[in-house]
This record gives sequence, structure tokens and C-alpha cells, in this order.
Amino acid sequence: MTTGARGTNRDATDPDAPGAATASLSTHQGWQEVEYLVNQFNFFKDMDIAGKKNQLVFGVELSKHNVVNGVYNVTNNGTSNCVVSGRGGAGPGYCTTDANGNTPSNINTIMGRSITKGAQDSDYNIETISLSLMDTIELSEDWSLFTGIRLDDFDYDNTVDSRGTILDFKYSDSLWNGHIGAVYQINDDANVYLTYSTSANINGGESDVGGNCGYGGLCGDPEQAANSEPEMTANIELGTKWNILNDKLLATAAIFQITKSDVMESVGDDYATLGTLNTGKNRVQGIEFSLVGNISSKLSTQFGASFMESEILESYNTDSEGKVLSNFADDSVFLQLRYQASPKFSFGGTLTYSSELYAGQPDSAAGFSSTTGEYSYEVPSYTVFDAFASYQFSEQLKARVNIGNVTDEDYYLAAYRSGAFTYIGEARNAHLSVDYEF
Repeated sequence: MTTGARGTNRDATDPDAPGAATASLSTHQGWQEVEYLVNQFNFFKDMDIAGKKNQLVFGVELSKHNVVNGVYNVTNNGTSNCVVSGRGGAGPGYCTTDANGNTPSNINTIMGRSITKGAQDSDYNIETISLSLMDTIELSEDWSLFTGIRLDDFDYDNTVDSRGTILDFKYSDSLWNGHIGAVYQINDDANVYLTYSTSANINGGESDVGGNCGYGGLCGDPEQAANSEPEMTANIELGTKWNILNDKLLATAAIFQITKSDVMESVGDDYATLGTLNTGKNRVQGIEFSLVGNISSKLSTQFGASFMESEILESYNTDSEGKVLSNFADDSVFLQLRYQASPKFSFGGTLTYSSELYAGQPDSAAGFSSTTGEYSYEVPSYTVFDAFASYQFSEQLKARVNIGNVTDEDYYLAAYRSGAFTYIGEARNAHLSVDYEF
């Protein structure tokens, strides 16, 4: 259960401050019962085939994922203090400011909510049996080849209550994916690799939103959904790895391209669609760097940075083609430094940076204004600092303290297409953990 706040203006019919800027409150809620079971077996076998050493890995996996999703019955008993506009027109609402722009004294209880558990709106079930085979082949002292194949055979069932209409989405399918690549050993400390891999996602919608297409749910005709194609992702990557400082640090660099095709899109109006169809395609290209290991006998680091570009290649809405992906940060940086001050005491900190991104729905174009020629809602970039320290009291007892967002930075992680809903990053926080091994 969450209270949402949306920046808006009081309606012209508001009796106290017509047209005044304010923020209106709303209720966002839901309950879930989740059951997840997975069991995996791996078998390893080294053998010579055609005079070449092969390292084989056989895998068998069984998974069951069941999600019952529902809503709460919510009644707002509080007295309305404003009139605001909504999809159904102007109506009484709850505002965070009074007619004079001040915060009401009862802001924490203004809505007076009464809450009871309501009925379920979806019953999402998927069972999957997976088989995989991977092999690494030593072709020579300098060259090795790695390859693999995976089969996912699934049964999917989702009974959805779509505004009073019961829809039963049910189908089975088998998904084949694989990877292949080669590694060239430049010397004892460095290599270069090239790899190509694929993956697939079923047309199952998001388990927590039922049949609401506007939020990523599965909707439309059940037969149409069953006959759709899985979303396919292809990744190609060229990279290199280097051991430096006498094998104390591992440095890596890679360029990559990820292309996702047959992307499920809500075709039609966002809230009354024809269904989720395979009409989208997008691509991400980028370069990444990392550095992991010991700088000195006491100082260690983890560093990673990526610089990317995204693009919508195909869409049911042709105006989206050429735009960037929503809620996608092009640039990101992570740096951690850890100092071992003594055999028992260590401390350090981390820096996390993310560039700006633009509001929208997953796997879709960011919102764009044809009037201004700019993206509609920008989520600003942010930099967050964390700190940590640990002390080893004995072989059995260890304590650790973590302080997140040391500077108490206000920052946002993502935003929905209207810009009204945002995911707020954590405020300053502290955690103390104590471990004892028997």
C-alpha cells in the first residue's frame, strides 16, 4: 500500500483556490502470494574428442513460478480539501497544500483510509523444464572455442480478471537458445574474445499487473496471445582481459550490441488495447570497462563503467522509431575502494553514478513532445556515496556497518510515462550486521 503524490493544479471549480498549484494524493496498492521452486543439476565431464580436450557441462533444471495477484478494498473516509481534474473529470480530492499554500495539519491522516483485502485479479503459473549442454574446446595453446545450447520447455497459464471479464491465457512452447565464441590467448596475462548469444522471453505479461496493458500486463484475445512469437534477444560482444600488477588486478574492456526483436507492445490506446503484439524492436550499443583486484597489499578496488546508446528500431507507433529507450541511462559508473587498516579492521566507500534518463514504459520509446522537439520528462543524473567498515573480533565473530547515501542526496531511479510516478532512491540509511560462525 503506497500513497502517491502528483503535481497538478486545482480545478477551476475549486471553491478555495481555483487554478492554484498543488500536489494531489492517490492510492496505489495490491497484494501478492508468490511461490517459487527451482531445482538444478549440473554434470561435469572432461574428455578428449578428435584429439582435442573438451570440458563438457550438462544441465537439467526444473522451475515452478506461481503468483496470485489481487487488490485491496480501499475507502477514503477523510474530508476532501480540494477539487482536481482526473480521467473522469473534476472531482473532490486530497491536496498536500491548503488554499494558502501551506501544509495541512492533518497531512499524515488526511485520506482516512479504511483497508481490507479484496479479491484476486490474476492467477499466474508457469512450469519449465530446461536442458543445456556447454562445451569448451582447446583447439591449440592459443585458441579455445566455447559453445552451448539450451532448451526451455514450458507450460503457461494465467487466469485474468480484466475489469469483470475472465480471460484464461494458456499455452505451451519450447524455446531454443545458444551461444558460441572463441578466445585467443595473447600471452600468459591477456586474451581477446568474441562471443554471440541469444535468449528468449515468452509472451506472458508482468505477473503483478494482470491484464492491464498500460502497465505491461497481458491482454487481448487469449488465442492471439498464444499464437504470438517469443521476444528474442541477440548479443554480440568483443572484449579483452588483462592481468596487471603481477596478477593483482584484472582489467577488462568490451564493446557490445544487444538487439531485441519481436518486442511485445500494447497496440492501440494505452488503456483499451487490441492486445500485446510482436511489433517492436530495439537495440543497445555500448562499451564497458572494469578493474577488479588489489592496488596494494592493503588497498583493493572494484571499478566499472559503461557508455551506451539505445534506439527504437521498429514500433507499432512509427513516431517512436529512432527515439531512445525509456528509463535507460546511457552512462553509469561504479567505484569501490576498500582499505585493510589492520588484520582485523577494514573500511571503505563506494561511488555510484547514473546519467539522466527519460520517463516511459519498459521496452518502449521515452515520452517525446512533438511541440518542443524534446523528451517530455527527464529524470536527472545522480551521484551517490556509500561508506562501510568491518571488524573481525575473532575467527567466529565479525561486525559490519554500512551507511548508504552518506550525503543524503535526493535522487530518482525511474519514472512512468506521465512523469507522475517516480521511483525515489533511498535516503541516508545505516545498517549494522553481526555474524557469528559456530
